[in-house]
Amino acid sequence: MPLYDFECRDCGEVFEKLVGVNAKGLACPRCGGRRTVKRIGSVAVHVNMDSAAPRVEKRVKDYLKDGKFADATRFADKAASMTKSDRVKRIADKLHQKTGK
Repeated sequence: MPLYDFECRDCGEVFEKLVGVNAKGLACPRCGGRRTVKRIGSVAVHVNMDSAAPRVEKRVKDYLKDGKFADATRFADKAASMTKSDRVKRIADKLHQKTGK
C-alpha cells in the first residue's frame, strides 16, 4: 500500500497514512473531520536491506556539515522507521543522545 499525505479541510492538520490508491474521506486524527484531501507528498520508499545504512549515514553527515541538526534528526528518524537496519536506528539514537531528547 502507498503512503499518502492528507490535509484536513476542517482544521488544517496534515498527516500521513498508508492506504489503498482509491481511499477517500479519511478521518482526521486531530478533529475527526472527514473532509480530507490527498496532498502531493514526497516519495516514500521502504528499504529492507542494510545497504540503506551507508546512504542514510552520508545524508545525515551532509545535513550536519550544513549545520542542519534538526533536519538530520528528522531524516534519521524517518529512515529508522522505514528500514529494519539496526545501524540506521543507532544513527538516529546517537542524534537524540546529543540533544538529550
